[in-house]
Amino acid sequence: MKISNISLILGMAFLLAACSEPPRAPEEIVAERAQARWDAVIAGDPESSYEYQTPGYREKTSVMDHVIRYSRRQITWLAADVLEAECTQDRCDVEIMVAYRADGAPGVLSGLEGSRPVEETWIRIDNGWWFVDPK
Repeated sequence: MKISNISLILGMAFLLAACSEPPRAPEEIVAERAQARWDAVIAGDPESSYEYQTPGYREKTSVMDHVIRYSRRQITWLAADVLEAECTQDRCDVEIMVAYRADGAPGVLSGLEGSRPVEETWIRIDNGWWFVDPK
């Protein structure tokens, strides 16, 4: 191979590397995934929220069991906003502000609306980030 061809190949490789996006921070990735999971929960789409569960959870819990579990909750989630994600190497703690309606509350409390922060744990497994369901 001629020197000019090697220079051309090295130059193209350098340009491709310079144009590629820098790696994203775990906090950014997890915040995005946590928001997407909550968006699915709010939309009443437990099948989609199931996809964010750890591989171990999905091994032990079928999609149908997951759907049934979430359909039995007597609360309606109205909105969610990821506030913060703090990560170490293989774990992220995420704080989300959620708005809800307590549909199953007794008496005059039924239908009560409110909001509160929720803490979640996400872990890295095989270079992916997964929600740890506290059950």
